[in-house]
Amino acid sequence: MKNIVITFILFSIVSLVYCQQQIVPRNFSEKDQITISRETGFAEAIKAIEVISQQSENRKIVNMSTFIGEIRIPIKQLYWKDALSLIVGFNNLVIDERPGAFIIKDIEVKEVKKPEDKEVVITAFTRQVRISSIFFKADKTLSNQIGINWTTLIGGKVNADIKFSGASEIESDLFQASISKNFDTGNITIDVDALLRIIEGYQRGAIIARPSIIVLSGKTGFVQVGQDFSVKTIDEAGNVIDKFFETGHILEVTPKILVEGDREVIHLKVKVEKSSAIPGQISTIINKSKSSTDIILYDGEETVIGGLYDTDTKIERSGIPILKDLPWWFFGLRYLFGYSSHEVSTNEMIIILKVELIDSIEKRREDAIPIMDILDREELLNKRSQIIFKNKE
Repeated sequence: MKNIVITFILFSIVSLVYCQQQIVPRNFSEKDQITISRETGFAEAIKAIEVISQQSENRKIVNMSTFIGEIRIPIKQLYWKDALSLIVGFNNLVIDERPGAFIIKDIEVKEVKKPEDKEVVITAFTRQVRISSIFFKADKTLSNQIGINWTTLIGGKVNADIKFSGASEIESDLFQASISKNFDTGNITIDVDALLRIIEGYQRGAIIARPSIIVLSGKTGFVQVGQDFSVKTIDEAGNVIDKFFETGHILEVTPKILVEGDREVIHLKVKVEKSSAIPGQISTIINKSKSSTDIILYDGEETVIGGLYDTDTKIERSGIPILKDLPWWFFGLRYLFGYSSHEVSTNEMIIILKVELIDSIEKRREDAIPIMDILDREELLNKRSQIIFKNKE
């Protein structure tokens, strides 16, 4: 009995020691712990953790994700590795741990190919679509002033609402250049090319580009008016590489010709993007406006995509020459002899698209054959059929 009691006491002591070992938290030095507020930007938080990571394990932290917001979770006196895992996991990102670095990435989402996304079979009879576009940047205030209704665009003409009484100079020019007009209401119909020329002449807008591409039915066409910029990243082998991104005015179109009886229409998928890159010390910011739509058009019909706005801020320094440009520490004279004016303007990017059907290459080849050659070929085919018929008899 005495041996049983001693054995029970020893077992209890061992169990208590084991449980205490499991409950006692890990102790780290203060230099391995970090505190970050929830309002801290993600890139700034990663940079702060990277300082401790390099001191402790000489490992970099490379952010290859697209997340640029706040971390949205408070970190208080937490071990730096736990803090890194908590921030990354909370923002739906992943860590790829390597011998020389921690690489933060977006969660890869595998794109499921839809049944309708079948590969288009290209033959000599495949039709093509010519897509002509105009990228026009106009002052939003002017567009509201002259009341352009882009939804009325038909046959290269658009309606506008101009109050002719006391009209400005640009409104008078538009009224005179109009094809049809109503003096009582101020409603006019004007050719789009004439409208754009007049707006450009008054420096209230500008045509950015007039790209035109020919795309096979079911295929995707791509137009970019802008620049590519690069961001240095690390590949799987740990090498520093440049990853390029497109910015500017980007148009992506996928036309598909639909035939019902003797009528042909064009189903057009359009993606439009207006973007610009602002490089920074920590990360690169991309300002982006995007629009996508599906439309159905007849051969030769036009459509308009608008609503892509941007704001330009112009700062001008006025005052007495030389004195207005003195440095601020020179007795503050720059504030006495000059002033700065801020001019903010809002512009709208308007994209005009026109679709035109193009015959297949086989049809164009047949149309290029002289009429005499076609008659000779038909006569030869008729003779061959007569010979075959006689042999059968």
